[in-house]
Amino acid sequence: MKQGRWQGGDVGMVVEGGVLLLAAPFLLFPTQIYMGTCLALILLAGVWLLRWRRFPVTPFNLVLLLWSLALLVGILVTADPDLTLPKATGLILGLAVWRYAALYLAERRRLAWGWLAFILGSLGFVLLGVLSANWQSKVPFLSAVVARLPANLLQIPGAPSEGVQLNQLAGTLMLILPLLLSLPFAWQSAAPRDWLKRAAWLLLSAACGSLLLLSQSRSGWLGMIAGTLVLLAMWQRATEQPARRRRLAWLLLGIILAGGVLALWIGPERWQQLIEEPPRQTAVGALTTIHFRLEVWKWAVAGIQDFPFTGMGLGSFRQAAWRFYPLSIPSSYDIAHAHNIFLQVALDLGLPGLVAYLGLLFVAVQAGWRAARRDPALRPWAIGLLAGLAALHIYGLTDALAPGSKPALLFWLALGMLSAMSRLDKDWFNLQD
Repeated sequence: MKQGRWQGGDVGMVVEGGVLLLAAPFLLFPTQIYMGTCLALILLAGVWLLRWRRFPVTPFNLVLLLWSLALLVGILVTADPDLTLPKATGLILGLAVWRYAALYLAERRRLAWGWLAFILGSLGFVLLGVLSANWQSKVPFLSAVVARLPANLLQIPGAPSEGVQLNQLAGTLMLILPLLLSLPFAWQSAAPRDWLKRAAWLLLSAACGSLLLLSQSRSGWLGMIAGTLVLLAMWQRATEQPARRRRLAWLLLGIILAGGVLALWIGPERWQQLIEEPPRQTAVGALTTIHFRLEVWKWAVAGIQDFPFTGMGLGSFRQAAWRFYPLSIPSSYDIAHAHNIFLQVALDLGLPGLVAYLGLLFVAVQAGWRAARRDPALRPWAIGLLAGLAALHIYGLTDALAPGSKPALLFWLALGMLSAMSRLDKDWFNLQD
Protein backbone atom coordinates (compact mmCIF):
# COMPACT_ATOMS: atom_id res chain seq x y z
CA MET A 1 0.00 0.00 0.00
CA LYS A 2 2.80 2.38 0.89
CA GLN A 3 4.55 1.60 -2.40
CA GLY A 4 1.31 2.23 -4.30
CA ARG A 5 0.88 5.61 -2.66
CA TRP A 6 4.43 6.50 -3.53
CA GLN A 7 3.88 5.53 -7.16
CA GLY A 8 0.70 7.60 -7.34
CA GLY A 9 2.49 10.58 -5.85
CA ASP A 10 5.35 10.09 -8.29
CA VAL A 11 2.95 10.12 -11.25
CA GLY A 12 1.38 13.28 -9.83
CA MET A 13 4.79 14.93 -9.67
CA VAL A 14 5.45 13.99 -13.30
CA VAL A 15 2.11 15.47 -14.37
CA GLU A 16 2.67 18.66 -12.37
CA GLY A 17 6.18 18.99 -13.74
CA GLY A 18 4.91 18.56 -17.29
CA VAL A 19 2.23 21.21 -16.81
CA LEU A 20 4.83 23.56 -15.31
CA LEU A 21 7.15 23.10 -18.29
CA LEU A 22 4.30 23.69 -20.74
CA ALA A 23 3.06 26.77 -18.85
CA ALA A 24 6.46 28.39 -18.33
CA PRO A 25 6.92 29.95 -21.82
CA PHE A 26 3.44 31.47 -21.76
CA LEU A 27 3.91 32.88 -18.25
CA LEU A 28 7.35 34.27 -19.06
CA PHE A 29 6.02 35.95 -22.24
CA PRO A 30 2.33 36.43 -21.43
CA THR A 31 1.56 39.07 -24.06
CA GLN A 32 2.63 36.98 -27.05
CA ILE A 33 -0.33 34.56 -27.08
CA TYR A 34 -3.04 35.65 -24.65
CA MET A 35 -5.12 32.48 -25.09
CA GLY A 36 -2.08 30.37 -24.33
CA THR A 37 -1.38 32.41 -21.20
CA CYS A 38 -4.99 31.96 -19.99
CA LEU A 39 -4.84 28.22 -20.67
CA ALA A 40 -1.50 27.95 -18.85
CA LEU A 41 -2.95 29.66 -15.77
CA ILE A 42 -6.04 27.43 -15.84
CA LEU A 43 -3.98 24.23 -16.15
CA LEU A 44 -1.67 25.30 -13.35
CA ALA A 45 -4.59 26.20 -11.08
CA GLY A 46 -6.26 22.88 -11.90
CA VAL A 47 -3.18 20.86 -10.97
CA TRP A 48 -2.84 22.75 -7.70
CA LEU A 49 -6.50 22.15 -6.82
CA LEU A 50 -6.28 18.44 -7.62
CA ARG A 51 -3.08 18.10 -5.60
CA TRP A 52 -3.90 20.45 -2.73
CA ARG A 53 -3.17 17.68 -0.20
CA ARG A 54 0.40 17.56 -1.47
CA PHE A 55 1.27 21.13 -0.55
CA PRO A 56 4.81 21.11 0.89
CA VAL A 57 5.11 21.78 4.63
CA THR A 58 8.11 24.10 5.01
CA PRO A 59 9.23 26.99 7.24
CA PHE A 60 8.31 29.32 4.34
CA ASN A 61 4.58 28.58 4.33
CA LEU A 62 3.33 31.34 6.64
CA VAL A 63 5.26 34.17 4.97
CA LEU A 64 4.34 32.80 1.54
CA LEU A 65 0.67 33.02 2.51
CA LEU A 66 1.12 36.69 3.43
CA TRP A 67 3.10 37.23 0.22
CA SER A 68 0.35 35.64 -1.89
CA LEU A 69 -2.34 37.82 -0.29
CA ALA A 70 -0.26 40.95 -0.89
CA LEU A 71 0.33 39.81 -4.48
CA LEU A 72 -3.43 39.46 -5.02
CA VAL A 73 -3.98 42.99 -3.69
CA GLY A 74 -1.16 44.36 -5.88
CA ILE A 75 -2.80 42.84 -8.94
CA LEU A 76 -6.32 44.04 -8.11
CA VAL A 77 -5.43 47.68 -7.38
CA THR A 78 -3.31 48.31 -10.45
CA ALA A 79 -4.29 51.04 -12.89
CA ASP A 80 -1.82 49.70 -15.50
CA PRO A 81 -2.79 46.12 -16.39
CA ASP A 82 -0.38 46.14 -19.33
CA LEU A 83 2.50 46.60 -16.88
CA THR A 84 1.05 44.30 -14.22
CA LEU A 85 0.34 41.26 -16.40
CA PRO A 86 3.97 40.17 -17.12
CA LYS A 87 4.97 40.79 -13.50
CA ALA A 88 1.95 38.87 -12.18
CA THR A 89 2.49 35.84 -14.40
CA GLY A 90 6.21 35.92 -13.58
CA LEU A 91 5.46 35.79 -9.84
CA ILE A 92 2.83 33.07 -10.29
CA LEU A 93 5.41 31.04 -12.21
CA GLY A 94 7.90 31.74 -9.41
CA LEU A 95 5.48 30.37 -6.80
CA ALA A 96 4.89 27.32 -9.00
CA VAL A 97 8.63 26.71 -9.30
CA TRP A 98 9.03 27.10 -5.52
CA ARG A 99 6.23 24.60 -4.86
CA TYR A 100 7.56 22.01 -7.31
CA ALA A 101 11.15 22.31 -6.08
CA ALA A 102 10.07 22.04 -2.43
CA LEU A 103 8.03 18.91 -3.21
CA TYR A 104 10.18 17.11 -5.74
CA LEU A 105 13.64 17.82 -4.35
CA ALA A 106 12.84 16.81 -0.76
CA GLU A 107 14.68 13.53 -1.30
CA ARG A 108 18.44 13.46 -1.21
CA ARG A 109 18.75 11.46 -4.43
CA ARG A 110 16.76 14.12 -6.31
CA LEU A 111 18.63 17.17 -5.09
CA ALA A 112 21.22 16.77 -7.84
CA TRP A 113 18.48 17.50 -10.40
CA GLY A 114 17.73 20.73 -8.55
CA TRP A 115 21.39 21.81 -8.62
CA LEU A 116 21.58 20.97 -12.31
CA ALA A 117 18.39 22.91 -13.06
CA PHE A 118 19.63 25.93 -11.10
CA ILE A 119 23.05 26.04 -12.76
CA LEU A 120 21.77 25.42 -16.29
CA GLY A 121 18.85 27.82 -15.80
CA SER A 122 21.15 30.52 -14.47
CA LEU A 123 23.63 30.09 -17.30
CA GLY A 124 20.73 30.10 -19.77
CA PHE A 125 19.48 33.46 -18.46
CA VAL A 126 23.06 34.79 -18.54
CA LEU A 127 23.49 33.65 -22.15
CA LEU A 128 20.20 35.31 -23.15
CA GLY A 129 21.38 38.48 -21.41
CA VAL A 130 24.70 38.42 -23.25
CA LEU A 131 23.06 37.89 -26.66
CA SER A 132 20.45 40.60 -26.11
CA ALA A 133 22.55 43.10 -24.12
CA ASN A 134 23.01 46.70 -25.11
CA TRP A 135 26.79 46.87 -24.72
CA GLN A 136 27.45 50.50 -23.92
CA SER A 137 30.75 51.86 -22.70
CA LYS A 138 30.59 53.25 -19.15
CA VAL A 139 34.04 52.57 -17.69
CA PRO A 140 37.11 53.99 -19.47
CA PHE A 141 39.50 51.09 -18.97
CA LEU A 142 36.93 48.63 -20.42
CA SER A 143 35.76 50.75 -23.35
CA ALA A 144 38.12 49.19 -25.90
CA VAL A 145 36.89 45.68 -25.09
CA VAL A 146 33.22 46.62 -24.87
CA ALA A 147 33.36 48.41 -28.23
CA ARG A 148 34.20 45.09 -29.90
CA LEU A 149 31.21 43.24 -28.45
CA PRO A 150 28.21 42.80 -30.77
CA ALA A 151 25.11 44.42 -29.25
CA ASN A 152 21.51 43.22 -29.26
CA LEU A 153 22.00 40.08 -31.36
CA LEU A 154 18.75 38.62 -30.00
CA GLN A 155 15.51 40.50 -29.39
CA ILE A 156 13.69 39.05 -26.39
CA PRO A 157 9.90 39.58 -26.42
CA GLY A 158 8.95 42.36 -24.03
CA ALA A 159 12.53 43.67 -23.73
CA PRO A 160 13.46 47.23 -24.79
CA SER A 161 14.12 47.56 -28.50
CA GLU A 162 17.64 48.85 -27.82
CA GLY A 163 18.48 45.71 -25.84
CA VAL A 164 18.65 44.42 -22.28
CA GLN A 165 20.24 46.73 -19.71
CA LEU A 166 23.68 45.61 -18.55
CA ASN A 167 22.61 46.12 -14.93
CA GLN A 168 20.01 43.37 -15.43
CA LEU A 169 22.71 41.02 -16.69
CA ALA A 170 24.76 41.85 -13.60
CA GLY A 171 21.78 41.14 -11.36
CA THR A 172 21.35 37.72 -12.95
CA LEU A 173 25.01 36.93 -12.28
CA MET A 174 24.55 37.76 -8.58
CA LEU A 175 22.79 34.47 -7.89
CA ILE A 176 24.99 32.08 -9.86
CA LEU A 177 28.52 33.45 -9.36
CA PRO A 178 28.74 33.01 -5.54
CA LEU A 179 27.45 29.45 -5.92
CA LEU A 180 30.14 28.67 -8.50
CA LEU A 181 32.77 30.06 -6.11
CA SER A 182 31.41 28.01 -3.21
CA LEU A 183 31.50 24.60 -4.92
CA PRO A 184 35.33 24.24 -5.09
CA PHE A 185 35.36 24.27 -1.27
CA ALA A 186 33.64 20.86 -1.40
CA TRP A 187 36.71 19.05 -2.73
CA GLN A 188 39.42 19.20 -0.10
CA SER A 189 41.79 16.42 -1.10
CA ALA A 190 44.85 16.71 -3.32
CA ALA A 191 43.62 13.92 -5.60
CA PRO A 192 43.89 14.73 -9.33
CA ARG A 193 40.13 14.18 -9.74
CA ASP A 194 39.34 16.79 -7.10
CA TRP A 195 41.79 19.24 -8.60
CA LEU A 196 40.11 18.82 -12.00
CA LYS A 197 36.70 19.50 -10.44
CA ARG A 198 37.99 22.61 -8.69
CA ALA A 199 39.65 23.83 -11.89
CA ALA A 200 36.46 23.35 -13.92
CA TRP A 201 34.29 25.30 -11.47
CA LEU A 202 36.91 28.03 -11.11
CA LEU A 203 37.14 28.42 -14.91
CA LEU A 204 33.36 28.74 -15.11
CA SER A 205 33.50 31.25 -12.25
CA ALA A 206 36.18 33.23 -14.09
CA ALA A 207 34.02 33.34 -17.22
CA CYS A 208 30.99 34.62 -15.27
CA GLY A 209 33.23 37.05 -13.36
CA SER A 210 34.53 38.43 -16.67
CA LEU A 211 30.96 39.02 -17.82
CA LEU A 212 30.22 40.81 -14.56
CA LEU A 213 33.27 43.03 -15.11
CA LEU A 214 32.20 43.77 -18.69
CA SER A 215 28.68 44.60 -17.57
CA GLN A 216 30.27 47.72 -15.97
CA SER A 217 27.54 47.60 -13.33
CA ARG A 218 28.90 49.30 -10.23
CA SER A 219 25.91 47.92 -8.29
CA GLY A 220 26.84 44.45 -9.47
CA TRP A 221 30.47 44.90 -8.48
CA LEU A 222 29.51 46.00 -4.97
CA GLY A 223 27.03 43.15 -4.69
CA MET A 224 29.65 40.60 -5.70
CA ILE A 225 32.20 41.98 -3.24
CA ALA A 226 29.62 41.69 -0.46
CA GLY A 227 28.56 38.23 -1.61
CA THR A 228 32.17 37.03 -1.60
CA LEU A 229 32.68 38.34 1.94
CA VAL A 230 29.52 36.57 3.09
CA LEU A 231 30.70 33.40 1.34
CA LEU A 232 34.08 33.45 3.09
CA ALA A 233 32.53 34.32 6.47
CA MET A 234 30.05 31.44 6.29
CA TRP A 235 32.71 28.95 5.23
CA GLN A 236 34.93 30.18 8.05
CA ARG A 237 32.14 29.52 10.58
CA ALA A 238 30.90 26.24 9.10
CA THR A 239 34.13 24.35 8.35
CA GLU A 240 35.35 21.81 10.89
CA GLN A 241 39.02 22.05 9.89
CA PRO A 242 40.94 24.37 12.27
CA ALA A 243 43.67 25.16 9.72
CA ARG A 244 41.16 26.16 7.06
CA ARG A 245 39.19 28.18 9.60
CA ARG A 246 42.33 30.15 10.55
CA ARG A 247 43.26 30.82 6.94
CA LEU A 248 39.78 32.08 6.12
CA ALA A 249 39.76 34.24 9.25
CA TRP A 250 43.03 35.90 8.26
CA LEU A 251 41.82 36.37 4.69
CA LEU A 252 38.60 38.01 5.89
CA LEU A 253 40.50 40.24 8.30
CA GLY A 254 42.88 41.34 5.54
CA ILE A 255 40.01 42.21 3.16
CA ILE A 256 38.15 44.15 5.86
CA LEU A 257 41.26 46.06 6.90
CA ALA A 258 42.05 46.91 3.26
CA GLY A 259 38.50 48.18 2.78
CA GLY A 260 38.71 50.25 5.96
CA VAL A 261 42.02 51.80 4.93
CA LEU A 262 40.59 52.68 1.50
CA ALA A 263 37.50 54.29 3.08
CA LEU A 264 39.67 56.35 5.45
CA TRP A 265 42.00 57.35 2.64
CA ILE A 266 39.05 58.68 0.61
CA GLY A 267 37.76 60.47 3.72
CA PRO A 268 34.25 61.57 4.78
CA GLU A 269 34.41 64.88 2.89
CA ARG A 270 35.19 63.14 -0.37
CA TRP A 271 32.37 60.63 0.21
CA GLN A 272 29.95 63.49 0.81
CA GLN A 273 31.13 65.23 -2.34
CA LEU A 274 30.67 62.03 -4.36
CA ILE A 275 27.01 62.00 -3.32
CA GLU A 276 26.25 65.73 -3.56
CA GLU A 277 28.39 66.54 -6.62
CA PRO A 278 29.21 63.25 -8.34
CA PRO A 279 31.99 63.65 -10.94
CA ARG A 280 31.26 62.96 -14.58
CA GLN A 281 34.39 60.90 -15.01
CA THR A 282 36.23 58.56 -12.66
CA ALA A 283 38.21 55.36 -13.01
CA VAL A 284 34.91 53.45 -12.78
CA GLY A 285 32.98 55.76 -15.10
CA ALA A 286 30.56 58.61 -14.53
CA LEU A 287 28.82 58.73 -11.14
CA THR A 288 26.10 61.15 -12.21
CA THR A 289 23.53 58.34 -11.96
CA ILE A 290 23.67 58.90 -8.20
CA HIS A 291 21.52 62.02 -8.70
CA PHE A 292 19.07 60.01 -10.79
CA ARG A 293 18.74 57.38 -8.07
CA LEU A 294 18.32 59.96 -5.31
CA GLU A 295 15.51 61.53 -7.32
CA VAL A 296 13.78 58.19 -7.94
CA TRP A 297 14.19 57.11 -4.30
CA LYS A 298 12.65 60.38 -3.06
CA TRP A 299 9.45 59.83 -5.06
CA ALA A 300 9.43 56.10 -4.38
CA VAL A 301 9.30 56.85 -0.65
CA ALA A 302 6.50 59.36 -1.36
CA GLY A 303 4.63 56.64 -3.25
CA ILE A 304 4.93 54.24 -0.33
CA GLN A 305 3.66 56.92 2.04
CA ASP A 306 0.68 57.60 -0.23
CA PHE A 307 -0.18 53.91 -0.81
CA PRO A 308 1.17 52.13 2.30
CA PHE A 309 -1.19 49.14 2.50
CA THR A 310 -1.86 48.27 -1.14
CA GLY A 311 1.12 49.71 -2.99
CA MET A 312 0.70 51.49 -6.33
CA GLY A 313 -0.06 48.24 -8.13
CA LEU A 314 2.27 45.50 -9.28
CA GLY A 315 4.76 46.92 -11.79
CA SER A 316 2.93 50.29 -12.01
CA PHE A 317 5.56 52.61 -10.55
CA ARG A 318 7.29 53.23 -13.89
CA GLN A 319 4.14 55.03 -15.14
CA ALA A 320 2.38 56.01 -11.90
CA ALA A 321 5.42 58.02 -10.77
CA TRP A 322 4.92 60.39 -13.71
CA ARG A 323 1.21 60.81 -12.95
CA PHE A 324 1.54 61.68 -9.27
CA TYR A 325 4.94 63.31 -8.79
CA PRO A 326 7.02 66.08 -10.43
CA LEU A 327 10.12 64.08 -11.30
CA SER A 328 13.03 66.22 -12.44
CA ILE A 329 13.93 63.61 -15.08
CA PRO A 330 13.33 63.89 -18.83
CA SER A 331 9.85 62.55 -19.54
CA SER A 332 11.18 60.40 -22.37
CA TYR A 333 13.27 58.38 -19.92
CA ASP A 334 11.90 55.05 -18.72
CA ILE A 335 12.71 54.81 -15.00
CA ALA A 336 11.73 51.09 -15.12
CA HIS A 337 11.68 50.57 -11.34
CA ALA A 338 12.66 52.16 -8.05
CA HIS A 339 16.33 51.07 -8.32
CA ASN A 340 16.04 49.55 -4.87
CA ILE A 341 14.52 46.11 -4.39
CA PHE A 342 12.96 46.89 -0.99
CA LEU A 343 11.38 50.15 -2.19
CA GLN A 344 10.17 48.36 -5.32
CA VAL A 345 8.49 45.55 -3.35
CA ALA A 346 6.73 48.12 -1.13
CA LEU A 347 5.60 50.08 -4.20
CA ASP A 348 4.33 46.91 -5.88
CA LEU A 349 2.64 45.18 -2.94
CA GLY A 350 2.50 47.68 -0.09
CA LEU A 351 4.14 47.40 3.33
CA PRO A 352 2.49 44.00 4.01
CA GLY A 353 4.22 42.70 0.89
CA LEU A 354 7.54 44.14 2.06
CA VAL A 355 7.10 42.46 5.46
CA ALA A 356 6.42 39.16 3.69
CA TYR A 357 9.49 39.62 1.47
CA LEU A 358 11.73 40.31 4.45
CA GLY A 359 10.21 37.25 6.11
CA LEU A 360 11.13 35.13 3.09
CA LEU A 361 14.73 36.31 3.32
CA PHE A 362 14.87 35.68 7.07
CA VAL A 363 13.55 32.12 6.71
CA ALA A 364 15.89 31.49 3.77
CA VAL A 365 18.92 32.48 5.87
CA GLN A 366 17.71 30.35 8.76
CA ALA A 367 17.06 27.28 6.59
CA GLY A 368 20.26 27.63 4.56
CA TRP A 369 22.53 28.19 7.53
CA ARG A 370 20.98 25.24 9.40
CA ALA A 371 21.64 22.99 6.41
CA ALA A 372 25.20 24.29 6.09
CA ARG A 373 26.00 23.66 9.75
CA ARG A 374 24.36 20.24 10.04
CA ASP A 375 25.05 18.58 6.68
CA PRO A 376 28.52 18.74 5.08
CA ALA A 377 27.14 17.34 1.81
CA LEU A 378 24.72 20.25 1.48
CA ARG A 379 27.15 22.86 2.82
CA PRO A 380 28.70 24.12 -0.47
CA TRP A 381 25.27 24.49 -2.06
CA ALA A 382 23.56 26.08 0.93
CA ILE A 383 26.38 28.58 1.48
CA GLY A 384 26.54 29.36 -2.24
CA LEU A 385 22.80 30.07 -2.39
CA LEU A 386 22.90 32.27 0.72
CA ALA A 387 25.92 34.19 -0.56
CA GLY A 388 24.06 34.68 -3.85
CA LEU A 389 21.02 36.06 -2.00
CA ALA A 390 23.33 38.42 -0.10
CA ALA A 391 24.98 39.60 -3.34
CA LEU A 392 21.60 40.06 -5.01
CA HIS A 393 20.26 42.26 -2.22
CA ILE A 394 23.39 44.39 -1.82
CA TYR A 395 23.16 44.93 -5.57
CA GLY A 396 19.46 45.57 -4.94
CA LEU A 397 20.18 48.57 -2.74
CA THR A 398 20.94 50.65 -5.83
CA ASP A 399 19.32 48.54 -8.56
CA ALA A 400 16.84 45.68 -8.75
CA LEU A 401 15.64 42.54 -10.43
CA ALA A 402 12.06 43.68 -10.00
CA PRO A 403 9.52 41.17 -8.61
CA GLY A 404 8.14 39.18 -11.51
CA SER A 405 11.00 39.90 -13.90
CA LYS A 406 12.23 36.93 -15.90
CA PRO A 407 15.66 36.45 -14.22
CA ALA A 408 13.97 36.75 -10.79
CA LEU A 409 12.63 33.24 -11.43
CA LEU A 410 16.04 32.05 -10.19
CA PHE A 411 15.28 33.66 -6.81
CA TRP A 412 12.21 31.42 -6.42
CA LEU A 413 14.12 28.33 -7.49
CA ALA A 414 16.75 29.14 -4.85
CA LEU A 415 14.01 29.43 -2.20
CA GLY A 416 12.54 26.15 -3.41
CA MET A 417 15.85 24.34 -2.98
CA LEU A 418 16.32 25.82 0.49
CA SER A 419 12.77 24.64 1.30
CA ALA A 420 13.67 21.14 0.10
CA MET A 421 16.75 21.17 2.33
CA SER A 422 14.61 22.12 5.32
CA ARG A 423 12.25 19.22 4.55
CA LEU A 424 15.20 16.82 4.62
CA ASP A 425 15.82 17.96 8.21
CA LYS A 426 13.04 16.25 10.17
CA ASP A 427 14.02 18.14 13.33
CA TRP A 428 12.25 21.17 11.81
CA PHE A 429 8.91 19.46 12.34
CA ASN A 430 7.26 16.85 14.53
CA LEU A 431 5.50 15.23 11.58
CA GLN A 432 6.35 13.11 8.57
CA ASP A 433 5.21 13.54 4.97
